[in-house]
Amino acid sequence: MASSLSLSSVLETQRYKHELIERLQEQTARDLAKAQRSKLRHLDRLRITRRISANIDRIQLTAKDLRDLYADESGARKAEIASISNAGNTTDFAEFYNRLKDVKDYYRKHPEEQVEILELEVAKVDEDDEMEAIENLFSGEEARGRFLDLNGPFEVYVNLKNVKRINYLAYISLFDKFDESSCGIPAVTRKSAEYKKYLLQLIEYLEGFCKRATPLVDLGALEEAAIQDADNWESSKQHEAMDTTDSDLLCKPCAKFFSNKNVFDAHLSGKKHKKAVQEFESNSTTSQPKIKTTQIEVVKKQLKVLELKIQKLAESLAAQREDTRDLVERKQTLSADEIEKAKAVYDEQDYGEDEEENFSADEEAEEEEENTEIYNPLKLPMGWDGKPIPYWLYKLHGLGVEYPCEICGNFIYMGRKAFDRHFQEWRHAHGMRCLGIPNTRHFQEITRIQDAYALHEKLSTAKKAEAFKAEAMEEFEDAEGNVFNKKTFEDLRRQGLL
Repeated sequence: MASSLSLSSVLETQRYKHELIERLQEQTARDLAKAQRSKLRHLDRLRITRRISANIDRIQLTAKDLRDLYADESGARKAEIASISNAGNTTDFAEFYNRLKDVKDYYRKHPEEQVEILELEVAKVDEDDEMEAIENLFSGEEARGRFLDLNGPFEVYVNLKNVKRINYLAYISLFDKFDESSCGIPAVTRKSAEYKKYLLQLIEYLEGFCKRATPLVDLGALEEAAIQDADNWESSKQHEAMDTTDSDLLCKPCAKFFSNKNVFDAHLSGKKHKKAVQEFESNSTTSQPKIKTTQIEVVKKQLKVLELKIQKLAESLAAQREDTRDLVERKQTLSADEIEKAKAVYDEQDYGEDEEENFSADEEAEEEEENTEIYNPLKLPMGWDGKPIPYWLYKLHGLGVEYPCEICGNFIYMGRKAFDRHFQEWRHAHGMRCLGIPNTRHFQEITRIQDAYALHEKLSTAKKAEAFKAEAMEEFEDAEGNVFNKKTFEDLRRQGLL
């Protein structure tokens, strides 16, 4: 930092701040180049990007201070320029000698004060403090910004009313999907206050994670893009699919939505509702009552902005999301010891020997590893570490058993778990759609096309047989108590026999 003496001058303060901005820009450029290195450790890359973000914030604050100094609302800058230009002074160097005297007096009183070089001050970094700060930023589940920890929002999601129950792995893939067919959240639930609280909590976590793990992401730009998309959505009338003016659970006079029929019926008998109905009918000028559409549209747009914001944040965290999904899927097949070993690998990657300093040695090791063929006589699948999985795990999950599926184009699934899961995946669903057969639970375990057609025909026949036929199933009784089906009763009545 500059001394208090030098900063007592407005012009010197401006010069100092200009230099500070230039030094910060140079340091930021060097850090950006360093962050692009492929051999850089994850923790070092995160540390550098956080430093870049801090320097950018410092540049913006310094530029704001400079703008205020140039505005010169107090007139100090103008007065200092006037004094330097010798306006009204008889001696050309009077102001110069006055300033020189102040400098000598200052350093006579502070003889041991060190002059700090701004370039060194900007480049000075305490790596230990930076790493300690990063450790305190993330939970163990987040592994220093590698993975998302969505357990909190997931618990809120599963406690929403009327939502489709899914597991955590499915939630990671679906948390940014908001159409009812994908997310399983019915329209009536999306109108509740709990749903809005869920969206706000999810946004709070995603924004916080972005600030911690990807500090260079411009959250303001993401929010502006979400608002712009919401405006386009509103103008293009895409929100008509969500229109609720004709909903059975909408009270038009009160402009309120209800979550279920019982609550809605109880509301209709209330005094407030009856009073609102009277005011509503008296204020109506058309045959179709006019509801408070403005309030409803505002609420719908607010929810749409929140949903679009979540989608924008999810796009910026696509890499961490994919890694999280892979991690959760691997954890389902790993033992506790193997999970601990995986964590130890991450620690080694972050705190082990710096790969950048040993680039040549690592490059040679990689070439040697590529040239060395992995010994895998049993043709075991590869694990997360690029090595064959243990044989006991291979046998435990039956990965040696082949399960072909003709509907999937004779695709072969290795292991019972993968086979059971594939019935709800895109490949099998696409095959069923090509056959013109709905992919329902009735067709679970069906893999042959002929069997699928046969079962579909059987189900269709059974459904037709169970269909209600008025002529055969409706019963009528004459005056004497005789019971006839509809067709017989109508024939006898037309003949005058009844």
